[in-house]
Amino acid sequence: MIAMVDVSKFAEAYRLLGRPALATANAFDFRASAFNPEINTAIEALIISKAGRFDELLIDGVDIDPSAFSSSSSWSTIEVAFILDTSGAVPIFKSFDQLMARSKSFVRTQVPTKFYIIEENILSSEEPLDNRIKTLHALCRLIVYLADLAHFHDEKESSDEYKLVFVAEDLAKGERAITLYPYLDRELLDFEISTELADSLQMSNLNESPQLFKERSIFRATLIEYLAAQFGGKERFKFLISTWSQFLILYGNNLSTYLSGFSFHKAKQEVANAQLTIADQMSKVVSDISGKILGVPISLVVVIAISKAEGILDSSVLVLGILITSALLAETLAAQKLQYERIKHSRIIIFTAHQQKAHQYPEDLRNYIKASVEALTANERKLKRSLMVLRFLSWLPAIVATVLHFCIFRKEFFYGFEEVAAFVCTLIHSGFV
Repeated sequence: MIAMVDVSKFAEAYRLLGRPALATANAFDFRASAFNPEINTAIEALIISKAGRFDELLIDGVDIDPSAFSSSSSWSTIEVAFILDTSGAVPIFKSFDQLMARSKSFVRTQVPTKFYIIEENILSSEEPLDNRIKTLHALCRLIVYLADLAHFHDEKESSDEYKLVFVAEDLAKGERAITLYPYLDRELLDFEISTELADSLQMSNLNESPQLFKERSIFRATLIEYLAAQFGGKERFKFLISTWSQFLILYGNNLSTYLSGFSFHKAKQEVANAQLTIADQMSKVVSDISGKILGVPISLVVVIAISKAEGILDSSVLVLGILITSALLAETLAAQKLQYERIKHSRIIIFTAHQQKAHQYPEDLRNYIKASVEALTANERKLKRSLMVLRFLSWLPAIVATVLHFCIFRKEFFYGFEEVAAFVCTLIHSGFV
């Protein structure tokens, strides 16, 4: 039925009639003794508005049916007695007090989009909006939003009091639950409230905000914390509305604390994962070296065969084999050293980012990062020393084999050197060199 009532038309008609005073709480009379076309327009608008009924419509002393009235009619006198519909379906109120007296239904649903307050001559859809109208709409929206955030709320339309129950999810932190009794009155219309936060926490926004469940939980916990010292459901609600901006500050602080803790936990996980990854990479380097360094003792065993070689040719082949083995092992270790440098560089990049923000972290996280860096740095130093020693050892069989080969066959080497020297001298004397 509300959709059938045209509040704007009633406001137009009432204003054209000069806003006659209400004879009773819901009726007014009007009389004119000189024709005015605006009055015809007003009567027609009253009929269209369906805001009530004509108790009397006298034109030149004759009572006529409103459905037979025409805006083109002319008259000398007109008398109107109009009674507003009091069923509650028509959003037209004598005053703000009457609006508040009929506000029980508004705490469960949104306030009507359009309504008219006769004494204040306020049409809720007209700009600029009266601040009290803005607050009323905001209050009704907030109550609906709080009902969505509450764990339980009273579903009984006939109940005199609308109950919203918020239960603490962490019972170790104090107050277990609070109950709010949302209501509307003139005094609440003097406060300014915003509904953006409560709107953003509605379950309908779940797809847009992955953290919505946690943010709703923080909102409830903040509400319980903020109102725990207040007693009575209505008193709590009034205190919440009158200090709404302070509540928003507390919620913002609690949310920041949670996000900081979440960020610190995430940073700690990143450090732990980085530490494990880097340690694993260094372990792989060591494993690769362990398999290849076995070539050193094998080469040293081959050195023994040099001393038992039957001739210089056999010995030279053995020495050449050891030299090649040592060279390949040395190159492998060089590649492992490059891998070590890349691992070290990655560690510096990862941990430098956290070290630069260390002043923002709690002390335990700072100590954890420091200990991780020290442990990894110690591992790097040890690995670097191991690579240097192993690279030297990789050439040890080649050095030993070469020296032993020379010592065993030094006479042949000296003889060969003498032959070569003599050949070179011959070439020089012959003029070829």
